[in-house]
Amino acid sequence: MGAEKITSKIVEDANKNAEKILAEALNEKEAILTEAKEEASKKEQAIAKKGEKDAEMTKNRILAEARLSVKKKLLEEREKTIQLTLEKLEEDLVKLPQKEDYKDILLKLIISGVYSVGGGELELLLNKKDFELIDDSTLWALEKEMEDRLKKVTVLKKGEAKSIIGGCIIKTADQTKVSDNSLEATFERNLDSVRAKIAEMLF
Repeated sequence: MGAEKITSKIVEDANKNAEKILAEALNEKEAILTEAKEEASKKEQAIAKKGEKDAEMTKNRILAEARLSVKKKLLEEREKTIQLTLEKLEEDLVKLPQKEDYKDILLKLIISGVYSVGGGELELLLNKKDFELIDDSTLWALEKEMEDRLKKVTVLKKGEAKSIIGGCIIKTADQTKVSDNSLEATFERNLDSVRAKIAEMLF
């Protein structure tokens, strides 16, 4: 599983928790539409009672204004809901390292990073807690697996602890190649597609 698929899984899990937000937004959408139609109907009746000659023209103007108002409100509501959902996704991202399967996710992110820079002599950067998950035997097993896959001697040396939520950063020894597979960087790279998916769910 590559970094993109892992991000997709993160988003999928978080979306389950964000369903309430999305449902409320859809209800708000229907309420806005209903309110606009009722307002237009009231104004139309008032015009009819006054017997204005240009009632039809006025009616059309009111309906056009109502449609524009609805459109504006819907756009505002959509953006508000997208932002709320993204905030929920970010909250869930912070909690990801607490999940039982997090070590498997971390190992896959490391493998993806090693692939990205092409193997060789590498520096592995994790946060302090994640360094405790990756002991020397795990590191050795990763090196062997990557050597077999890449057909190239690969050495992973632990670097300094980084202030990241989770995931990893892989650097070549000469610092010419870097793969940032930290959870926040992986999420950020896919932010546009995440926003698009949320928007599609909403409207």
